[in-house]
Amino acid sequence: MKDIQKGIDLFNDCDYFSAHDFFEDIWMDSSGEEKDFYQGLVQISVGCYHLICGNMPGAKSQIKKGMDKLSKFIPEYNKLNLSELISKLKKILIDLESNKKNIKDIPTLIITK
Repeated sequence: MKDIQKGIDLFNDCDYFSAHDFFEDIWMDSSGEEKDFYQGLVQISVGCYHLICGNMPGAKSQIKKGMDKLSKFIPEYNKLNLSELISKLKKILIDLESNKKNIKDIPTLIITK
């Protein structure tokens, strides 16, 4: 399992574009189920980037794809609390479905103890 703390820090600092780049580098070098996990993090990062930039259709698409990938790893994978992340992302998708434009409750990536 790779150390992803830098990507987590970037994501949690709302630097979603850089988090995307970080996770994408790991994703490209991964294989098996691990590849899906990292691709999910890439998609969630891109989705959050679209969200803060106002591209709601792009945010919805990428968050949904990322959630689908990460859901396979619930409750946690690589020490990330995916249950809580998926729960918060579902709320964002509900807001996006109802055409809300000001979504501010973007989740953070939480390390499990």
